[in-house]
Amino acid sequence: MHVALSWDIKAVSPRWTEINDDMKEQLNGYSWVRPLSTYYVVNVQSAQDRDELVDKLVGVAKRHTETIYFVVTPVMTGGGYNGWLPKDLWDKINQRTK
Repeated sequence: MHVALSWDIKAVSPRWTEINDDMKEQLNGYSWVRPLSTYYVVNVQSAQDRDELVDKLVGVAKRHTETIYFVVTPVMTGGGYNGWLPKDLWDKINQRTK
């Protein structure tokens, strides 16, 4: 099972980098790949696991005064992504979406 996750941070460096790092820290413990700048494919074990990740990200958004938007898909099993990426990224995506 997996989710796709993306965020938008309304800040400029160095704050953007600090907040982005805080968002990425919430992915610790998950197997994930980042095919685009702030787009992640994250392996989760259950819908509850996804909800816990969402709660962590909401915590980051509340912790900072800058505007942070993010979207997390519902839990998905299988499926296929399409697009234009280097081959090694497709392999990494496929490892997380099986």
